[in-house]
Parts: sequence; C-alpha cells; structure tokens
Amino acid sequence: MTQKWNLQDIQPTQPRKNRGPKPPKSKKEGSSSINIKNETQKTAGAKIDDVEDVSIPIIDGNKKKKKTLLYALIIFFVVVGGGIIASILTGGAEVTVYPKYREPNVNAVFEAVANPQPEELAFEIMSLEAEGERQVSATGKEEVKTQAKGIIFIYNKHQKKPIRLVTNTRFESNGLIFRIKDSAVIPGYTKDENGEIVPGVVTAEVFADDVGEEYNLPPSKFTIPGFKGEPEYKNVYAESVEAFAGGFNGNKFIIDEKELQTAKQALQMELRNSLLERIDSEKPANFVLFKDAVTFTYESLPSVEYGENLATIKEKVTMRIPLFKENEFAEHIAQATVPGYEGEEVRITDYKTLHFAYSSATTSTSDISTKEKLSFKLAGRPQIVWEYDAAKLKADLVNKNKTALPSVLGAYPAIEKAEAVIRPFWKTKFPLKIDDITITEVIGKK
Repeated sequence: MTQKWNLQDIQPTQPRKNRGPKPPKSKKEGSSSINIKNETQKTAGAKIDDVEDVSIPIIDGNKKKKKTLLYALIIFFVVVGGGIIASILTGGAEVTVYPKYREPNVNAVFEAVANPQPEELAFEIMSLEAEGERQVSATGKEEVKTQAKGIIFIYNKHQKKPIRLVTNTRFESNGLIFRIKDSAVIPGYTKDENGEIVPGVVTAEVFADDVGEEYNLPPSKFTIPGFKGEPEYKNVYAESVEAFAGGFNGNKFIIDEKELQTAKQALQMELRNSLLERIDSEKPANFVLFKDAVTFTYESLPSVEYGENLATIKEKVTMRIPLFKENEFAEHIAQATVPGYEGEEVRITDYKTLHFAYSSATTSTSDISTKEKLSFKLAGRPQIVWEYDAAKLKADLVNKNKTALPSVLGAYPAIEKAEAVIRPFWKTKFPLKIDDITITEVIGKK
C-alpha cells in the first residue's frame, strides 16, 4: 500500500539560511551610473524585503569647465568687438573751449546818440501802435476845430555850416503847409570814409497851417517853399516817419468828464498791455532792448456816434523803445568797465543781469523819437565773453595731431583754455571731416 504524505510532514534536512544582500555589480567601463540594492525589513517576521534600484548620475567636471570658459570667451569677444565697432561708427572729436570772460560791476550813466560819431553808442527806435474804442454815454455835441501835429526830421546836404530856420518856417507836402513850432539849427553835413556826404539832421515839431482831418498825413517828405529857386531847395528837406494826428473840423460828442476819464484810462491800459506783449516777437534780430526803457504816448481820436445818447471814444497808444546793436552795446560796456579791454569782439550772455533806468523820469512819457541823445543808468554784473570763430577753429584742427591743439589755440587769444577728446580712443589725430568735430563752450569753469 502506497504511503501518503501530508505536506506538513515534509521537513527540510537543513534549515533555510537567510540570504544577505547581493554584492554590487562591478561598474562597467564607460557606465554613467552605479546600481545599488537596498534591503529593508518591513515588519517583524518578514523574511526578505523588496529590493529597489536607485540610479545616481555622474557629472564630468572637466567638460563643464571647458563649456563655461568657451561661453565666457564668446561673450568677451562680442562685447569688445561691439565696442570697437561702436567706437568706429561714432568716431569724432569733441573740443571743450573755455573762452576769456569778465564779470565787471556796472553802475554808471551812459549816453546813446541817434547819429553817433566814432566811439559813441548808437540807438534806434522801435515803434509799435495800437488803437481801440469803447462806448460811453453822451449828453450832446459841440463843434471842434483842431490842427494836426507831428514830428519831422530836417536834413542839410547843402553845406558844411549849420543852417538856422526861424519859428514858423513853412514846410510843404502834397500841397499842404505845415510850420515849425520853434526855431531850429540844422548841423552841416559831413563825409564818411568813402567820401559820401552824410547830411546833418535835426528834429522839429510842426503843426498844420489850417484845421481839418486832411492834415493827418502818413509818413511823408517835405520841401521848404522859402528856398524855392535856390540851391537849398533841393538839399535842405524834411521827412516824417510817423503819421500826423489831431486835425479835426466838425462836431464832437459832449461826454461826462468823470466817465470819459475812467473809460479812457481803462482803454489805454488795455492797449498798453497789448503792446508790451508784442515786444519779444517784433524785436529785430541782433538787437538788444530793455523793457524798462519803454515809453508811451497817448492820443485821443475823434469820437463817433454809436446809437442814441451813446458815443464811441477812440484812443491811440504809441510805444517806443530804444534798440542797440548787440555787438556795439557789449563792446561799449566793456570799454567803460573792463580794465585792459582793447576793442576785441565781445558779447553779453544775459542782458537780464543789467537794470536800465532813464536819467530823467520824464523821458518814459515823452516821444523819444524826437531826441538826439538818450541818457540812462545801468547797474548789475553782466558776463562779458570774448568772441572767437568756432567754424574756423574746427577747420584749423582737421587732421591735426591732438598734441597740436595748444599751437592752434595760439591764433585764438579769445580762448583761455581748450581740451579735446578723440574717438575711437586709440586715434591720435582729429577727424578728416570738419563735421565730425564738435565745439562745446564752457564759461566760468576750469
């Protein structure tokens, strides 16, 4: 009979030995990782835990250093090469110039002349006009007859000796007769450096020989009827530069005096302010003016009817201001205030540093176009700078060595010092093109 065995009755002849961790496999040549088997027990009584493979990368440090160095070299050459190219493209030269300058303390009285002699300061007159109107109440009308008035310039091209004209001497223009208010002496003529005759001139106030608006002439030329048939008739004459005004013959409105004065003052102030706003835009180039030098004259024009019991008053305001040529004015101030000044070309950088005031307070309310001389006081500390030809300086530096700058400056006494920067930095000569040289001026810093 065959014996049957139960599974539990079969026992091993030797107890099973626990297997330890397997030794790590040897690393193959060229392998990039090492496999490590870890053994852990999960719970008590567990015989063998699962084995887990962990892969650890190996980095070649030498290769990384080589790549970093390569990138650094590329960046270096890009930056340096770009800088060199930029220097070449933006090449040129900048010359910083320090011109000679002085800041004198000005506090003196000066005189300007309409027709100057050498070394005298000349002035011209800029005139601006404005008219306006305003409605006021009228109480009636009255008949008014007035004569036109104006200013004329009388010239003497006849002789070198002065010519005297008595009071009421007649002047004629367009068939209308005017008379001078006071006697006048016309200076004799002179000759300029070219031998041309420069007529003597004097201003005079004239009034119309009769009443009426037809005598309100625009700027005109005049002859002297008393010289007709004589050589003086052609060579002694007069001109007006502004329209005559005041002539009237007719009815004017009667207006309450207090209301009239209030309306006139308001209108005049409005016109005055409008003229002041025009100064900067209408000042001619290369001239200097001082807003404290403005003068105003006022003229009431004939009133006109404006509906029932209303009249329109009209006012005319004329603003005059003396003009001085910038270079002549700066040189005149330098001559009077800077020791050692020898007539070089100079400029004043900012005229606002000078305060202007007429020597006579009444000048600001007078017609300065009739004056031969103007006396005024200047006070302040202007910056007077010696002039030099910047374009010529650039031309003289073209293609010169940088070391030649001091010798070039020897021909420019108005420049006290100059410095030059040439690009690219390795170049030692100024550019070949004049446009590649720039001049920067610095005043008062060294």
